Amino acid sequence: MNDRSDRASILRPPTPPLPCALGKAKSFLAGVLFVFAASSFAEAAGGYLPLWEKQPPNITDLALIYQGSAQRPRWTRQRYAPYVSYRDPRGGQEQWLFDGFLFIEFEDGQGHAFQAWPHVRPAQKAHWLTLLEKHFAPDDGIPNLERICRDTAKRIGLPQRRRQVIITLPEAVNSQTNWGEINGHPLDFHKTADRLAATEWYLDLVLQEWKKFAPQHLDLAGFYWGYESAPIDQFVKKAAQLVHTHGKQFFWIPYWHLPPVKGKQANWRSLGFDAAWQQPNHFFHPELPDTRLDEACAFAKEHGMGLEMECNGRMLDKPKDFERRFDVYLDAFMQHGVKDASSIAYYEDGGTLFRLANSHDSQMRAHYDRIAQFIVDRQQLADERCRQSH
Repeated sequence: MNDRSDRASILRPPTPPLPCALGKAKSFLAGVLFVFAASSFAEAAGGYLPLWEKQPPNITDLALIYQGSAQRPRWTRQRYAPYVSYRDPRGGQEQWLFDGFLFIEFEDGQGHAFQAWPHVRPAQKAHWLTLLEKHFAPDDGIPNLERICRDTAKRIGLPQRRRQVIITLPEAVNSQTNWGEINGHPLDFHKTADRLAATEWYLDLVLQEWKKFAPQHLDLAGFYWGYESAPIDQFVKKAAQLVHTHGKQFFWIPYWHLPPVKGKQANWRSLGFDAAWQQPNHFFHPELPDTRLDEACAFAKEHGMGLEMECNGRMLDKPKDFERRFDVYLDAFMQHGVKDASSIAYYEDGGTLFRLANSHDSQMRAHYDRIAQFIVDRQQLADERCRQSH
């Protein structure tokens, strides 16, 4: 069941911590060997994508940051604040929250999509550049995340583990012939070589911008594949090889499928991904029973995946239909051992947690307190496992 219409339609100095993050892979061969070893271990051991492990990918709580489209609000430091840290109202202690941030966008707000999307024109080179510029805009995106992490560290000390960033790769859509040129050569995405050339060009630009920005509180963990269904061709494997050649990880969050497509998603490692989280797609459909969450947890555990927490502004705007669906996710994640064992990604439509944190309705604010404490508990578990690994 594809919920892309739901997910994209909103027009929307202290003592240093232990050096828990290991160095990135230095070559494509090292990346391949690591993926093989990690996959073999996960398949043999079973269970969820781990809450934290010494080897990357090791993000515990990943916030999806929808950023880049013309209609989206700017990510100011104030807007980031309820994602970066949490002050417990009972005792006043402030603690770090999300340890991972996925910068993601589906379309530019002007009729151009950054992935294959029916009836929407694929983005061109100029749109890819604009997206990248917004990610690194001086008072938006990644720079403001760096600043709020810096400010938070001054108040409460550095986190035990560095915060990690993932950046979405625009998709070189295989039907496109008007993307643009590289070195005077017009690219035709009917040709795999040209699709790879555009992908490599974008990867290089991101890495150059990251190196130039040189954040002190963030690490670039890798890149994300935005198309949420099982790929229909083998290009994603080639894109994964490019990502691994640069010593970075490749990530995916597929939506919920019924068989037989779901079986393809179960083999996410064979597509080249280093980590994958399963969307339950339960929140958006009041007609769906809560057993969908049981099914999603079982599927993720069987296939070595993490889970995705999902909510959007409808829990505030239409609480009768959607408010309880926020809580049943957290209840299911506790019941099925996800809270203490699995990495979790959090889709909240680019601002729902901010709205909850700043709500004057005590019941809505209580939902923010609940999920923030849920994340704090998990971050403390990850910190403890990090300390024990040394």
